[in-house]
Amino acid sequence: MKIQIFLLFVFAQGLCSLSAQTDTIPVSKNYKSILVLPEIFDFSINGKELNFIESFPAKNASDNAKRIVLLSYNDVAPDSEDHTNYTVYTKDGLAYDFILRLVEVPEKKRWSIDRSMAENPEDYRAQDEPSTIDTSATGPKPSMQRSKVVSTTDEDLGVTSKERTTDKPLPLTRELYVLDRMEYVRRRCYYNQFNKGRIIRYFTKYGDVFLWLENVFYENEELYLQFRLENKAHMPYDVNFLKFRIASNYANSRNNIDKKHEPLFRYKVPKRVEGNSENYFMVVFDKFTLDRRKVLRVNLDEDKGNRNLSLDIDHSIINNPFAFKL
Repeated sequence: MKIQIFLLFVFAQGLCSLSAQTDTIPVSKNYKSILVLPEIFDFSINGKELNFIESFPAKNASDNAKRIVLLSYNDVAPDSEDHTNYTVYTKDGLAYDFILRLVEVPEKKRWSIDRSMAENPEDYRAQDEPSTIDTSATGPKPSMQRSKVVSTTDEDLGVTSKERTTDKPLPLTRELYVLDRMEYVRRRCYYNQFNKGRIIRYFTKYGDVFLWLENVFYENEELYLQFRLENKAHMPYDVNFLKFRIASNYANSRNNIDKKHEPLFRYKVPKRVEGNSENYFMVVFDKFTLDRRKVLRVNLDEDKGNRNLSLDIDHSIINNPFAFKL
């Protein structure tokens, strides 16, 4: 009888252990690991997006291409061992959890994902048309290696409190903006963080470290500033703080203004930019304008260093933002 109770306990422990595990995808510097999703990709959460790089087929490709995610490892990163968590949401509301692990050469390059692997099947929303992508060429669903989920902080992931309490994504609609303004802003940043810069050569530098202003967007009641921090030096750049002020654009006047201007939201502001790499991030403000005598002053301070950067953004840039492309 004692043996039976012991075996039952061991079996229960095994089930608990399995429920706390997730599928592992091998990722390499010199190869693309291909995820074929059962539905169109919506968005993802990547614990180390500067190391494990996510890319997609051409935007003008077919709907089948919208179900494909390409994963690789940053070829300039010095790491020989690395891993992180990775969650993919698809348009039907389902979420798929993985561990990405750095390997030299992945044994398998193409992974077909099906809905049985979703972590939240209760949230499934059937689409108007069934999925047409052909995944039969890869044979049966792969038996992936299992490993424990890696813990990362919410700040690393850019996750809001709203996202921590629900797995069901909402589209970028007016309804979402009314129900949860900050979640709308976060997702707007996510979709536009790597937009091609439309502001020509607007930057400041210290040696081989550059802070670029790529775009200023306006939507609803917010101004979105897209930045790129580029480190062409070999030594990493560690960020101490990033601050914003409204200041006068002329010196030696008794009417000078210099006051703090706090952002509404910061998205993916880096703590470190490795040597010979760059990082995109966005900062969002409540709507404001500047007169011709004022600037928005950006101060970026290096932790334990002196490569501090200051960028004055002119009123003509702030007062004439772009609209997001639909």
